[in-house]
Amino acid sequence: MRNSIGLSAAILAAAIAPAAADAANVIPSNWSSITAPVGDGVLRPGSPWGPGSNAPALDRIVDGIFAPEQHQWNNDSFWWDQTQTVSPYYITIQLNHSFSFDRLVLQGDDNDNYLVEYWSGGAWHSAFTAAAVNSFGLITRDSGILPSFSTDRFRLSAFGGDQYYAISEFQAFAGGGGVPEPATWAMMILGLGAIGAALRRRRPAATVRFT
Repeated sequence: MRNSIGLSAAILAAAIAPAAADAANVIPSNWSSITAPVGDGVLRPGSPWGPGSNAPALDRIVDGIFAPEQHQWNNDSFWWDQTQTVSPYYITIQLNHSFSFDRLVLQGDDNDNYLVEYWSGGAWHSAFTAAAVNSFGLITRDSGILPSFSTDRFRLSAFGGDQYYAISEFQAFAGGGGVPEPATWAMMILGLGAIGAALRRRRPAATVRFT
């Protein structure tokens, strides 16, 4: 019986291990949609940035792959010229369920600011501003450890700089594997209950002696 209980506990631990995993970027395997307004990939008249550019693609933001640092801003990124499209310009990422996040990373054009917001309680809240840096091309900015927040939706936008905007990667890290889904919690509760019941059955009966 002891071996059976030990095996059951091991199986339960293995089943819930993902909920206790180290912090991980959950975006690539958990995004369900990404949307943005029209007008991306259009440069203002006379812009010198045509050579070397390629077509923007939204899914580059969520593919888990960084571009080389200082890569041309409008090559292998999702890019837009703010003078040629709507304002404000929001990129919205919907996840398939909520996670608890404590770190964000964004790679974007160097001389602009990028705001990351999250959806909670029926409103958008600021999570991290990836500030402009004095460099060239695509540069990665890391928020470091943030106060934990839970969400299933992010919104990205840009401001300041030269209004040539680009994002090549966005990553969001969920400590402890994020918020477990209901099925995981159910498995934990049922499994612990079964192990507890088995332990109770193994408890020896008390012996009363009269002298």
